[in-house]
Amino acid sequence: MLGPLRSRDYRLFWFGSLIANLGVWIQTTALGWLVYDLTRRASLLGTISFAGNMPILVLGLVGGAIADRASRRAIMMSSLSTISAAALTLAVLTATGHIAVWQIITISMVSGAANALFGPAMQAVIPSIVAEGELLNAISLNSVQFNLARTIGPAIAGLAYGAIGPAGCFTMNATGMAVMVLMIARVRMPRAATTIAPPPVARALREGLAYARVHPVIGPGLLLAAVMSIFGFPYIILLPALARDTLGLDASGLGYLLASVGVGAVTGGLLMSAFGDVARKDLLAGWSAVAFGLVLAGFGVVRSPHGIAGLLFTMGVLQTACVASINTMIQLVVHDGMRGRVMSMMTVILFGFATTGALLIGLAGDRIGVAQALASGGVVIAVVATAVLARAVTAPRPVEAGRPVG
Repeated sequence: MLGPLRSRDYRLFWFGSLIANLGVWIQTTALGWLVYDLTRRASLLGTISFAGNMPILVLGLVGGAIADRASRRAIMMSSLSTISAAALTLAVLTATGHIAVWQIITISMVSGAANALFGPAMQAVIPSIVAEGELLNAISLNSVQFNLARTIGPAIAGLAYGAIGPAGCFTMNATGMAVMVLMIARVRMPRAATTIAPPPVARALREGLAYARVHPVIGPGLLLAAVMSIFGFPYIILLPALARDTLGLDASGLGYLLASVGVGAVTGGLLMSAFGDVARKDLLAGWSAVAFGLVLAGFGVVRSPHGIAGLLFTMGVLQTACVASINTMIQLVVHDGMRGRVMSMMTVILFGFATTGALLIGLAGDRIGVAQALASGGVVIAVVATAVLARAVTAPRPVEAGRPVG
């Protein structure tokens, strides 16, 4: 299970990512509470998240094409430095009392543009720094560190918000990103595979989209991820509104809810890594998505903090199982020359689509209530995932490189 951590380079990458993601979740929790405290509008939570991730929708695929052509180390270090500077700017504006919603939107867009470049390069690097046969464990462990940060970060933010304020929380994120830059500088990375004359970016994008669309594994996997992202993953973004208005909680209560998701996600990642390779990852992803949608629909009837925390824990387990299964099966079958472009599609879907969904569900939440809006999204996921699962059950197992792929 812990085999990838024997690799010095993966170990540096893993711990650096953990530190950086701790800062991300500290800032996410503090910023969500600050914005909702200033505006008391769920739709603005979705709007700011959309602004932060809109660059991923616009630049995400370009970032993948760049990751297939340029130094992935340089891409990651420069983008992380930009995110660090943006967090520090947010901290200064907040500390001096000059913070406004339009400034938060602008800074979020700058960070989002940097993330659009960072995500595909980061995803494309993982297979090159672990031993052959350790990819599933590496992806599962990467999910564990992300969700461990999602467990601890909000709890830290809930305690730190009252002690050092939102500005202090934003400074912690800036520091975590700087640490990740230093870690990346020490990781040995092979050069990305290139051709003698790489195609223009526009043509590279068209080739990548066409490749994913017709691939028997990648196409259905991206579709399932898209449905989960649009109708399910906005629950994280809208939790501040649910915590304050539906459950009557304060900032520490929000941290408790976010930590519940993180604990579930860490549990899911550890279970995935402990059980090792799963023969039919497409079936595991489908069943996990169906169950996730049904649990999310429970938001429409559960009204106690502990009950919601239980739903969030379960969703964390299922979300990790679904995304890790999709990610692994795509990484196993994608051609390395297409890896950056295809993984950029995952980045666009998981972040850009989720924030678009948050904008739509946030608007619906202002009208019918956040809990009911989220529950409706859960029903959509369950229905679509059932259809995808039925197709996977009846379709023949795809073959890649002479062997069936789960």
